Amino acid sequence: MKNKDIKYSLIYAIIGLIAGLIVGYYQVSTATEALNQQLTAQFGSSSMFIVICGIQAALYSLISAFFGLKLARKVNLKLNFKFDKKSVILAVVIGLAAALIISVSDKFIFAQYLPKQPEAYSFSPLYLLVSMLYGGIVEELMLRLLLMSLLVFLLWKLFAKSKDNLAIPSWVYISAIVLSAILFAAGHLPATAQFLGLSTPILIRCFVLNGVAGIGFGYLYWKKGFSYAIFAHMLAHIFTQTVILPILF
Repeated sequence: MKNKDIKYSLIYAIIGLIAGLIVGYYQVSTATEALNQQLTAQFGSSSMFIVICGIQAALYSLISAFFGLKLARKVNLKLNFKFDKKSVILAVVIGLAAALIISVSDKFIFAQYLPKQPEAYSFSPLYLLVSMLYGGIVEELMLRLLLMSLLVFLLWKLFAKSKDNLAIPSWVYISAIVLSAILFAAGHLPATAQFLGLSTPILIRCFVLNGVAGIGFGYLYWKKGFSYAIFAHMLAHIFTQTVILPILF
């Protein structure tokens, strides 16, 4: 493991810690009195719950970055923090497309299947920050940098004839993108079940909407670099919460 990998892993761990603390604070600040009492009974206090959320996210980020960077190098995937105008434009387009597909589909296709009809939208700066840091960075570390890189590595070693990592077939990357996108969608099932239940239309909604976004982010990781997958994921939340939802609701 190169020294830069260790440095990046620690940086991502710090970001994960901050993201986790904010997630925990947001959950406590928006929870019902009954849920806060449950958290206090389980963790000793709401403050301890927030700390645990932070530590958990930091560990997820550290482990994902540590092993993900090593795997990414083996399969010729890159971080790529360099600014490139065409890559930025593509990331903006994919982020906007993901936001539109999810929000518009919810409004005009899946709303009728939701147990509670959406009310007037109320923008929350704290929730946007949660979405950008945890969704845009921690989730991408786990599902793209680590999981997608691992899937590419396994598919390459098990099924591809080429032994040169510069000649890994495109189908290997595409398969890994789709599989990681499916798992990205599956990762949203617990929250979906908690808030919406798990009827067939709701399951379809979860996999289709989150899967489409995951494919877009995975494509960016493959073609442009991991930093652009993060950028597009963050933009998807920004477009959704600041522009699209206020218009639709």
